[in-house]
Amino acid sequence: MKLRSIALGLALLLPALPACADAVLTLDHGTVWQTAKDNQDTEGFLQIHNTGDAPDSLTSVSCSIAASTVLADAGGKTLPSLVIPPGGTVTLSANGPHLLINDARYKVKRDGILPCAFSFTRTGSLIGYLNAVTPPHK
Repeated sequence: MKLRSIALGLALLLPALPACADAVLTLDHGTVWQTAKDNQDTEGFLQIHNTGDAPDSLTSVSCSIAASTVLADAGGKTLPSLVIPPGGTVTLSANGPHLLINDARYKVKRDGILPCAFSFTRTGSLIGYLNAVTPPHK
C-alpha cells in the first residue's frame, strides 16, 4: 500500500520538475600561427558551437606545447571566461577573443597540428585541434 502511494506521488510530481537544460558543444578545427623558433608566443583561433538549449562558459584552455595558454580579448587583455550562448556560435579570431599561446616549447611548424584541451562549465573538457599556418603580413 505504501509503495503504491509513493509511486502515485512520484507520477504526479515528475511533470512539475523543470527539464534539465543541456549545452551541446562542438569545436571546429582551428588555426595557430606558425613560429620561427622555440619558446615563442603565438595565437590560436577556432569556432565553438552550442546546439543545446543552455549556455555554457569556456573557462580555460591548455595547449600541451605551451608554458601557458590564455583566453584574451581583441586587445590582448585576459578574459576569465567566455559564454557560449544556446543555439549560438562563438568565433575566436585575430580581431576578437582568441588564444594566447605563451612560450611554445617547440617551433610551431607550418601544417603541424596542435592539440589543446578546452574546459567548459557544463560540458567539461573537449579536445580541439589547431592547424599551423603562416601568419598574415603586417
